[in-house]
Amino acid sequence: MLQTFDLKRVRLTGGPLKEAMELNRAYLLELEPDRMLSKFREYAGLPTKAPHYEGWESRGISGHTLGHYLSACAMMVAATGESTFQDRITYILNELKACQEAHGTGYVSGIPRGKELFEEIKAGDIRSQGFDLNEGWVPLYNLHKLFAGLRDAYRLADHALALEIGQGLGYWLAQVFAGLNEEQMQEVLRCEFGGIGEVLADLAVDSGDDAFLLLSERFHHKEILDPLEEEKDELIGKHANTQIPKIVSAARQYELIGKQKYRKISEYFWQRVVHDHTYVIGGNSLHEHFGEAGQLSNRLGASTCETCNSYNMLKLTKHLFGWEPLAERADYYERTLYNHILGSQHKGDGSVCYYVSLEMGGHKDFRNKFDFSCCIGSGMENHASYGTGMYFHEADNLYVAQYAPSILDWSEMGVTLEQETNFPEEGIIRFRVSCKQSVSFTMNLRQPGWAEDGMTVRINNEVAIEHHVPSSFLAVSRLWEDGDTVELVLPMKVRMEAMPDNLNRVAFTHGPLVLAGDLGPWPSDEASEEQGLLYTPVWIGERDEMVSKLQPVGEQGFQMVGVGYPRDVKLYPFYQLYNRCYSVYWDLFTEEEWKREEITYKLELEKLRLLEERTIDFVQTGEMQPERDHEFAGEASRVGMLAGRKYRETWLDGWFSYQVSVQSDTDVDLVVMFDKAQEAVNRYDILVGGHKLQEGSIASEERNTFIQRSYRIPAEWSHGQESLTVKFAAHKACKVSKVYGIRVVKRV
Repeated sequence: MLQTFDLKRVRLTGGPLKEAMELNRAYLLELEPDRMLSKFREYAGLPTKAPHYEGWESRGISGHTLGHYLSACAMMVAATGESTFQDRITYILNELKACQEAHGTGYVSGIPRGKELFEEIKAGDIRSQGFDLNEGWVPLYNLHKLFAGLRDAYRLADHALALEIGQGLGYWLAQVFAGLNEEQMQEVLRCEFGGIGEVLADLAVDSGDDAFLLLSERFHHKEILDPLEEEKDELIGKHANTQIPKIVSAARQYELIGKQKYRKISEYFWQRVVHDHTYVIGGNSLHEHFGEAGQLSNRLGASTCETCNSYNMLKLTKHLFGWEPLAERADYYERTLYNHILGSQHKGDGSVCYYVSLEMGGHKDFRNKFDFSCCIGSGMENHASYGTGMYFHEADNLYVAQYAPSILDWSEMGVTLEQETNFPEEGIIRFRVSCKQSVSFTMNLRQPGWAEDGMTVRINNEVAIEHHVPSSFLAVSRLWEDGDTVELVLPMKVRMEAMPDNLNRVAFTHGPLVLAGDLGPWPSDEASEEQGLLYTPVWIGERDEMVSKLQPVGEQGFQMVGVGYPRDVKLYPFYQLYNRCYSVYWDLFTEEEWKREEITYKLELEKLRLLEERTIDFVQTGEMQPERDHEFAGEASRVGMLAGRKYRETWLDGWFSYQVSVQSDTDVDLVVMFDKAQEAVNRYDILVGGHKLQEGSIASEERNTFIQRSYRIPAEWSHGQESLTVKFAAHKACKVSKVYGIRVVKRV
């Protein structure tokens, strides 16, 4: 089994990954440990030293960010050796130890009502609704982040105290679940629990206590993992990032225990997600959920590609590559790293995206750096950990899985390998071997799948090998001398990639980089024909000529030439665009098709554009984060999915509500999406600010399945307000219909 070189052995020396890491470094040093520790001290009965941060830290999942921050600081220590981060880790660990001692049981966390919650579970009182466990928001997910931070502080920054704290927390957790039977455990696992199985397995290794490995296996969620073992894709409608860490856990368990089912689960899941649920930038999911396998063309929007998903998919990919070094796996890693992960960071201030929009005419929504959520936490790690996953080794076999300017310390072989390149902008990579004495080993060099014109390898400036197998490794075995050089030439060209379910909705790539059309500045107060969905060009011409209609311009750009309607635009590497509107996907038409479709296409795009333009606030019902963001409350309600869309409805006598934004001086309407099929028992009121709405009118239909109904909100209800409560309340012995989404829009 191959092992990746950890961050202590790899130094980035330049290029966009190094630049992103420097932006992240500055951000990490802006953060105040005492603010992240605030809830830990409060719940340990100790005086706080600073106010807590906002975002999730003030909304039921406090404490999770500290785990991410510990991991990121440990990664920076390993990747740079910078003592400032060592000092921060030392301070945080001492504070955590004080909190743990104050609790006196091994327990430590920033979870609201955490001790009481877990005591209820220990007693067999288990209440789970998917993201809530005994009225706590994903408490095991939260603990996973802390365990991971402690593990990384121990492994990457050599802090023994981190292992001591982790063991104490682990023994406490073990006694919580010791008395629960299998049925009770499965009930607990209905609530998102992150990668708790992975970190417990790692704790078993670090502590030498196999009890943690046995506990790790108890977090085997049968509802999700058993179908995968049977090679069934039942991911449709599942919350994506709830599932991926479960598979990462299974992968780690396979490595330590050797049960083949864990490998089968991991490999099948990876194949399905990468081939059936992944967009061109390497990300997956819309509104955080998987859709129908292979059906992506109608799942574009502002909420595609949650960044946490790709963070975890890259972790899974590293495991799989270690088991079998398939170039396909390294190709996926490269695509996701350079397009989704690198593209999720603002190149000015280092802020990051929760979602990376693939909306046609969309833009990247960079989040407030001090208003924490999951993807801000994983973003701290993403841009500190670039050096891992680049090089792998086993005995005298070295695999160069990723290309980036870097220096590898392969001390076991007495070798230092320096990689010099302008990748991903250019496809020339040079390696220099340094060694005190001659050494034999095999250097495995990847020809990426996009390098369709072959790979040329020169050793010591001589043409040695022409390799013509895309998505494969070339093995170069020799007795290496100090100063030996290897040069790879990977010709880059523009390629077109179609949606799996729509050959006429395509994206363009240049080498490893996805290209995006620059549609104008965002944000902008000026109405402009360079902005918005209506003005995202369509491509008109013959399909096999489209690539040739992109001509190089400037250093990294390409110009559409005579194929764009209503205009040609320039395309640039996706990761470089920020504060711009863009499109990654494009619709293709022949001249004849466009003549037939022009009026219908324009009307559909105009309708969507106007709705988005008018929207003040939007709630995606049935999905955890949007509902949390809008202060969901309710009784006797449930979520489900129809035709790939999530909904919320009620049982008899149920209700649910959300807090939605309005504009204090603007007349607004409420637009609600239902399905056309209604039951006689669906009778309910919609109340806004406690006032009952009158009957609405049908605003539009979609796919002959869904309708959007518009309701007028009287000015006296909304004027002077910043937000209103929208409540759906069933009549006596009746139900609320399935609600698929709620918008507050400006009245036209």
